[in-house]
Amino acid sequence: MAKPDNEDWVEVAAVGDDEEAQIVAGLLESEDIPCEIEAAPSSFPENLGALGASRVLVPPDRADEARELIAESERDAERNLSDTAEE
Repeated sequence: MAKPDNEDWVEVAAVGDDEEAQIVAGLLESEDIPCEIEAAPSSFPENLGALGASRVLVPPDRADEARELIAESERDAERNLSDTAEE
């Protein structure tokens, strides 16, 4: 997940912690979308929500594809939760 220094990558997700960022990055990498996780610097040991967010970055030409993949994954997860709740 190395980000080239000469390329301005764009944010496709901001999540609450590094573990969730790793899950998103794994999803993107499974579809051969290069990505990088950028953790927000914090001097606090606890998660501060958006203030302590980790960002998932991709090359600009893959951003739309990455966002759609993430959105599709979130829709699938919501459907699975709805199906489970109905049982």
